[in-house]
Amino acid sequence: MKYLIQKFGKVWPFTIKFYALSFIILMSLIFGVLGWSMQYKLDKIRADALEHNNQAATDELRYVINRLTDSIKQRAQSISNQDETRQQFFNRDYYHYWRDNRILGSGLLPGFLKAVELYSAQGLALAERTIGGMPKQISGKEKNNYVAYEKGNYYLFAFYPVSAIEDHLSSSRGFIGFKLDILSALKDEQHYSFININELKLSLKDGEQLPLDDIYSRMTFKLIPNTESMALAASIERFQRQTLFTMIVLYFLFYMMLSSVLSAPLARLSLHIDTLRKGKGGLLAQNYTRSLPVAELEKVRISLNDYQNKLEEMHHSLSEKNDELWQLAHHDPLTGIYNRRGFEEDWKHVLSVASGHRLGVALLFFDCDHFKAINDTYGHPTGDQVIQAITHALQETLRHGDRLYRLGGDEFATMFLDVDSSLALNTAERCIDAISNYDFSKFGIKEPVRISAGMSYAVGTEIEQLNRLPKQADAAMYHAKRPGKHKIAVFDSSMSNDTAVIFSNSINSLVFNAMANGESIEMHYQPITNLETGEAVYYEALLRIRDGDNLIMPSTIFPIIQDRRMEAELDIVVLGKVAKDLETGKIPPGKGITFNVSGPGLLDPIVIASINSLAVYLKQYTLIIEVTETALITQLHLASTILNKLRQTGFRIALDDFGSGYSSLSYLSNMPVDCVKFDVSLIRQLFEDNKQSIIIENLASMVIKAGYDLVAEGVETEAILQRVVQLGFKRGQGFLFGRPEKKCMNSAKLPYYNNIKT
Repeated sequence: MKYLIQKFGKVWPFTIKFYALSFIILMSLIFGVLGWSMQYKLDKIRADALEHNNQAATDELRYVINRLTDSIKQRAQSISNQDETRQQFFNRDYYHYWRDNRILGSGLLPGFLKAVELYSAQGLALAERTIGGMPKQISGKEKNNYVAYEKGNYYLFAFYPVSAIEDHLSSSRGFIGFKLDILSALKDEQHYSFININELKLSLKDGEQLPLDDIYSRMTFKLIPNTESMALAASIERFQRQTLFTMIVLYFLFYMMLSSVLSAPLARLSLHIDTLRKGKGGLLAQNYTRSLPVAELEKVRISLNDYQNKLEEMHHSLSEKNDELWQLAHHDPLTGIYNRRGFEEDWKHVLSVASGHRLGVALLFFDCDHFKAINDTYGHPTGDQVIQAITHALQETLRHGDRLYRLGGDEFATMFLDVDSSLALNTAERCIDAISNYDFSKFGIKEPVRISAGMSYAVGTEIEQLNRLPKQADAAMYHAKRPGKHKIAVFDSSMSNDTAVIFSNSINSLVFNAMANGESIEMHYQPITNLETGEAVYYEALLRIRDGDNLIMPSTIFPIIQDRRMEAELDIVVLGKVAKDLETGKIPPGKGITFNVSGPGLLDPIVIASINSLAVYLKQYTLIIEVTETALITQLHLASTILNKLRQTGFRIALDDFGSGYSSLSYLSNMPVDCVKFDVSLIRQLFEDNKQSIIIENLASMVIKAGYDLVAEGVETEAILQRVVQLGFKRGQGFLFGRPEKKCMNSAKLPYYNNIKT
């Protein structure tokens, strides 16, 4: 050292890099040996533990997947053993109802089960339209369980045979297929001891199908820390304590060597940083103007000042952005009021405040009547103005501090805490009046704009009732929108079934508007032909609702009507349309007309009065009342008495859709019937080479011998016509004779009819 001083002069000061390199060299020699020893030990322990845990995890995964497939197989056997399931293979009319309601909608299947389908013995799906991505046809390879990747999800497709038990011999009727989210199923299956189920992943290409037995080669997962890991951690901690002791000694030596160079400047830097942390400091140059003795520390000082400036600018910008994002996330951009997210957060808060306390909670839902018609007629800009005007009128009507929420489209909501039901109802009435009195004509709207309101109320001590308020308010609102109802409805138990099915606003609006004014309702008529002469003898009145150039068919209309229990109201509208067509001569004189009456309509005095009003046309026309066999008539004796009186007046009675409903022979034997219309499903089975075709032939013969006129529905080809004529059917209806038209035409004999008759 003395030699170095004599040769180079004063050694101090050096840069911090010199001291750091000296310390690093010394520490590297010491920690190199310690690090090698520690790494060797850690690698050995980690390798042994990892091998053991991976094997245990793989075994655990195989066990869970096997148990899942066994569970699905048991469910398949349970469903397959049901008579209702086997019936789908030879009568598919109610297949969609069976699949969507009896199976998927029953609530008995687990949530990870996404779809169920039945397949024939040849592998063809029974449904014309499968759901959930289920295949339309399965081959021999696909009848085995496989996993597929679809749109970001992994699904297990499992197929099992459905046995048919006939004459004490088991045979394969077809197959039942399941589609389930395999990752969700595995997560729900059990508590895992080795696998972190949230990190379980599959490696499949989009559309790739992988046999279930090969799934393990495509799975990756992470392990749950176990006891071996804890032992490893304890070993590491002991080693760290040894290392820490060594580091303390080395740091002490390092401190003694560099304290005179770094301690004072670093103390000043630390003091300044602590001051900044408390929010009281300025720039470092303002508190400590002297340059630091080490070049690197001086650079740190300058960088700290720059960094602090940027942090302050960033903090200010983030604060503004956070306020803006919160506003956008909780408010509706069109109206400025709170949106659905704001409603959900506030509703949770109300529940937490009111639950368990004797506080009255009222929830109001508002909905604009026929808003889609306004949008379609006047355009979306005008529709936006209407929404803004409704918002303004409601806000002006509500009390100061009451929040209004736009849940979406034309639906609004507000809630009241610590109120009684009369006050909430009074507020709803004032809101209805405010909209009724608002001048919407300034937007160019000629029709009146109205809203409907649904209200639900509960006390905080009724916790279960409190949680159901949103669903109940929604049901009450849809009840209020029914034609002829008051525009405000308070939920009661009679509306409970309304919560099961809520249709889209557009279809509801079209159907309710048609029911209210009848302008868009049309009656189309399809000829029913005398199979002996080939001429139309009467026509069936079929309901349609016009939506511009489109026609809404009964398959869409009737579910809405039935779920709202408006069958009788619809019967009245249809009978009025039929009466008008008879009056204007749309029906050729000397012909007949047949019209449907619902089960509830048969017991409704107003519907019966509407039917009796048609009696004036009995001298010119044959009027036939069709009772749909698929309509459940609970008071069969009363219905039969009413039909007998109508029959005595001169009306004829037909049993429609025979063979597809609740109790074919019961209706036929207990009600006064003149003719029977065989359902299209029975007609199609006449061409099946099985026992069902023989039963249908004998059933037709029995009905004819009993004295009923027999009508074949669904006659679409010459082959069907030839078949039903041979069986003795007197009447036929189907596209072969004519499609439903707005005006009845006198149909001539078909050009090929004489050949078929011969």
